[in-house]
Amino acid sequence: MPKCTRNGCGQEYEDVANDQMACQYHPGLPEFHEGLKGWTCCKTRVHSFDDFMEIGGCMLGSHSSAPKHKDDDPFKADLTKYDDVLPTPAPAPSTATPVDTVGAVPEPRVAEPEPIDEDPVGAVIAPGAACKRNGCQGLYESEGVSHAPEKCRFHPGTALFHEGNKGWTCCKPRATDFDEFLRIKGCTLGRHLFVGTKPEKKVQVDKCRRDYYQMGSSVIVSIYAKKIDREASSVEFTPDTIKVHLVHGDGKVYDDKIILSASIVPKDSSFEYLSTKVEIKLAKSSPAAWAVLERDAA
Repeated sequence: MPKCTRNGCGQEYEDVANDQMACQYHPGLPEFHEGLKGWTCCKTRVHSFDDFMEIGGCMLGSHSSAPKHKDDDPFKADLTKYDDVLPTPAPAPSTATPVDTVGAVPEPRVAEPEPIDEDPVGAVIAPGAACKRNGCQGLYESEGVSHAPEKCRFHPGTALFHEGNKGWTCCKPRATDFDEFLRIKGCTLGRHLFVGTKPEKKVQVDKCRRDYYQMGSSVIVSIYAKKIDREASSVEFTPDTIKVHLVHGDGKVYDDKIILSASIVPKDSSFEYLSTKVEIKLAKSSPAAWAVLERDAA
């Protein structure tokens, strides 16, 4: 299946389902200023790079697999020269006899790198789980294959954005374009990280955008959320309510109970998880048009 190249999407899609509501993306460009990260097309700003990657698109449209760069673009960086770049080893501590440094300006103290997290022995990992390390897109296959030494190529540092240049604190390659930054290959080899020992992020309660339209015998409700965990999410019907529980993005949770303005037939109602939303089809108990979706709004 083709993969969408729009900023903020990156989902695989089928042409038959590629309508004007299928893709949630950013029409603007990445913007990094004074420690804040966001997109020029919307107001959301965050501090960490991981949170920036999770900012949901602000525009809906159809998916597109058109390449972002032409082959003859003179400003397109050649990152292949960085394929084998590894970090420079730290110098050995000096054994020279200390000298009198009274009045000398002390050198700035360099913070020690954070220890690299590893999966605990015997960790239960679901097949197809994605590696959590920066710059790696590996998926879990089996213990012997996925936890083999030097199987993962990643960036142990953090994202660095300064004066238009983008890179990682752990190595020297820099790019001016955001997509080129994402293609900078990892500078360290090690084992994949699927679970880790660090505590999971706290659950973030989220409010998703919602809309609806109706046909003669049904009402279609769309709740917009990306990367929905289908196993952990649910939609329940009663004759006059919908209960929605969505786990999406990076552990965000959306809970809602919609008290309907008219009754439905639960057994004939259904829902479907799509790439950017859950689409709920409500079977009306009578063909009369609904003035509003919720009873409170009426």
